[in-house]
Amino acid sequence: MLKIAQKIKNGECPVLCFFGDSITDGQFEFANGHKESVRHEEWVFWNILRNRIREEIGQEVSIVNAGVGGNFSKDGLARIQQDVLEKQPDFCCVMFGTNDVTNAYKGDSALQEYEKNMEQILIRLRESNIETVLMTPGMLCKHRVKGFWGFWWYIHRYFENLQKAGHMDAYVAKIREIANQLDIPIADAYAEWQLLESQGVDTTALLANGLNHPNAEMHKVFANKLYDVIFM
Repeated sequence: MLKIAQKIKNGECPVLCFFGDSITDGQFEFANGHKESVRHEEWVFWNILRNRIREEIGQEVSIVNAGVGGNFSKDGLARIQQDVLEKQPDFCCVMFGTNDVTNAYKGDSALQEYEKNMEQILIRLRESNIETVLMTPGMLCKHRVKGFWGFWWYIHRYFENLQKAGHMDAYVAKIREIANQLDIPIADAYAEWQLLESQGVDTTALLANGLNHPNAEMHKVFANKLYDVIFM
């Protein structure tokens, strides 16, 4: 059980920050098959977590949504002071990587940059005495779905190739390694995607936009993994 869990159970109303990209922000399907995403704040994992805490523990928590669509880890590092540290949260869940992996074509240098950025983010949080959990992202698409054309057909194919070539696996392995080295708890949602895939589940069907945004059901998986890390 983390310290934040004890604060909640003691009747406090702590501030929980969620720091990441469009998945954290609450973006789901594309509008009319185009780049603009539809936001559903009620479906996002941190809201599901808040509701579960309310229902099972009978306590409220305050949420800071520090997710920004399209962000890479370098963007997160650049805005951590303003969007996270100045909010003085009691807790921060960090999830980047879904966009960083698109730089995999650059080779090892991109993965090394990702590692450096993530380490700096976590060190900044630790220096500010903010209890932190790392969250692994979900899978990208593994096959084509209907509704993409032109530039977005190319992006769809690129994401598919990234996942099938093992690049997302490599970035998640790096997150796990960082968590182990810095002794930071990890909510390993990616492991749940891998389990579902091993059971024959079509993981691409679990993406709200057919590319990289988990659907509402998979946000429940993120929330449950985080709940377990915080309270178990």
